[in-house]
Amino acid sequence: MSVVGLDVGSQSCYIAVARAGGIETIANEFSDRCTPSVISFGSKNRTIGVAAKNQQITHANNTVSHFKRFHGRAFNDPFIQKEKENLSYDLVQMKNGGVGIKVMYMDEEHLFSVEQITAMLLTKLKETAENNLKKPVTDCVISVPSFFTDAERRSVLDAAQIVGLNCLRLMNDMTAGKQNLFVWSNYTIITTIKTYQKQLLNIFSH
Repeated sequence: MSVVGLDVGSQSCYIAVARAGGIETIANEFSDRCTPSVISFGSKNRTIGVAAKNQQITHANNTVSHFKRFHGRAFNDPFIQKEKENLSYDLVQMKNGGVGIKVMYMDEEHLFSVEQITAMLLTKLKETAENNLKKPVTDCVISVPSFFTDAERRSVLDAAQIVGLNCLRLMNDMTAGKQNLFVWSNYTIITTIKTYQKQLLNIFSH
């Protein structure tokens, strides 16, 4: 089993693993280390990532993006009411009062919660990680904005649970960035010391 780090952003996502003494960002099927946070619903299939982003102009009404900000919010939240006016897709109220997204999928009208939409994106990231690592992925760490409330964080955890991911920790994105910098700095220092030691050995051996 491998633990992967998932940076799920409003516009794009990154998948990271600890490898060779450092942090490596995994590339997707397009050899791109950045996967767009976009999901497009069609009459025959559903596309996620790069393929979905290409549908944003021609298939705007059924292409969902920038949905991270809707986690853990009520539909009647003033923020939601303001944001829905600027979206190409429809936001509707769920039975529990939460935010739902209405799309046409397989020629039928479907209503998905924000957690379900995020779960679809996480499924794509999970598949990308498994194809790269050649082993199942169940444990993960997911980054969230430091300003996320408890309700927003619980919503993200619910999305991970839908996919079958065991989220070991929700890490603030600022903390994740600092730890990444520390790992790389540490790796650089160790590599420099080893190189220096080899040079000294070569000098003394002559």
